[in-house]
Amino acid sequence: MLNFPIPYQEELLYSTIARAGIRHGLTSPKQLLDEVFNSRTVIATLDLPNHISSILNWLPSEFNAEKLIYNHTLFPIYAPFIPEERRQKCMKWMLKKSQGAIHVALGVAASRIKTLRFIRYCPKCVTQQKLNYGEYFWCREWQIAGIETCSIHKTLALINTKISRTGVERHRFIAASPDSCPVILQSQKEIMSGWVGQQVQQLLMMPAEPSASFSQWTKYYQELARQFGFVRGNAQIEHQKIKEQILQVWPKNWLIKYGLTFNAHDNQSDWLCNLFRKHRKTFSYLEHIVVNQTLLGEDWKISDVIAAVRKYPEDRKSDQINVKNLTSLALSDDQHSWINLLRLHTPKKSRKISPALYARLYRNYRDWLLDINCQHAKDRSIGHKLKVDWEYRDREYLQALAELDNFFKANNKCARRSRAMYLKTLGNVSTIEKNMDKMPLTYQFLSEKVETVSQYQVRRLQNAYEDLRGLFEFPPRWRLLRNSGLSEERLTEYSRSYLEDLVSYEHEVQRRRK
Repeated sequence: MLNFPIPYQEELLYSTIARAGIRHGLTSPKQLLDEVFNSRTVIATLDLPNHISSILNWLPSEFNAEKLIYNHTLFPIYAPFIPEERRQKCMKWMLKKSQGAIHVALGVAASRIKTLRFIRYCPKCVTQQKLNYGEYFWCREWQIAGIETCSIHKTLALINTKISRTGVERHRFIAASPDSCPVILQSQKEIMSGWVGQQVQQLLMMPAEPSASFSQWTKYYQELARQFGFVRGNAQIEHQKIKEQILQVWPKNWLIKYGLTFNAHDNQSDWLCNLFRKHRKTFSYLEHIVVNQTLLGEDWKISDVIAAVRKYPEDRKSDQINVKNLTSLALSDDQHSWINLLRLHTPKKSRKISPALYARLYRNYRDWLLDINCQHAKDRSIGHKLKVDWEYRDREYLQALAELDNFFKANNKCARRSRAMYLKTLGNVSTIEKNMDKMPLTYQFLSEKVETVSQYQVRRLQNAYEDLRGLFEFPPRWRLLRNSGLSEERLTEYSRSYLEDLVSYEHEVQRRRK
């Protein structure tokens, strides 16, 4: 495609592709996909797009994959908080078709921080864009949950367009325009958006760097708790005191809005308690910001926190990278050459074939060389190749589970989304259960997507509330219980707490009206 637009500073890649369609007068979304990607099945993804290698074909040589990913997608707000191996894999997936794997691997699909429903914009900014560039475009910062105001115009609120991020036209790239972004009066928002915005801007500006391991994040938060006096005895962290501190800084309604409330009755599923325990999963940028803003005050920088985390020693046993499966965009030519040799020969024979290459790697990448040789030597000792490509099967199951999850979400009144329900609907239950250790993506998806009994009860209460709003402005408690099919005896503590908060909120609204 000739005359492909150059991305503006802080412009989403989604927006650049949409402008390409405008520039070439392509009204059919499938025609635009053909021109840009030579494929009609590409999904128009706003935050974490795929098939970036195709876009590089139309851009000047100064652009590379890393530059596009870190400067024109939302990948930088997730990258520092995932293990290095996963960061490298995600960047690789973004170059081609990932079948939704990247959203699962980054924790976006199962995050308590829900994706924004509509594309947003700042009226004052798009007006300035028109003056400076002669056209509108979508900025990265506008589409990040937790940011409700424009960083340039401070407390002025961002405005929702009517363009749904999960619309039925999944293949259409929609450009910003005067029709979709009318210049209207903006309201004022609270200061919390400014706190989040300052830290998110730093994340967006950070260069591509190796990310810290789970063990390093674990040590950082344990030390942070100790530094501020939230540790009792040698290692017992006083989570309740940290929660109280957070509630003094962040309004409860703001925490509820972004799913960051605390589970007073189940510490095992409480995000804050897990943040200060041994890290076994990724936490979102917003969870990190809330905790550090509370404890470190207004002058802290998330870039300084990330740099401090990297200085902690790694736990090699728990964080060792599986070098065999690592296909890093940052590997040197020598490293790639050695990997290609190991695909055909043992490490010993590869050394005899190319002694000079081995010498250079030993001198410059000794740890990497020893790790990958050890891994391949172990694989060769088995004596035969695996009959099943579990990595491929893992991706297949992941795609099928993602489609199931979308189906379940579309039917919000379905039965509890338990592990058994996912597997039973998917089929091949015994095969998946027996080989779950060989399918990490499938295991992670099921671990994060399974709906607890409490979550299922809350969903039933929410459905009942929406149904009754057509009959009652403030549905009474007993009707909520009856319509949801629940009873006082069957309610879990978490569900009971949610119901009490809902009823209390209604009473407060009624009191204010009087």
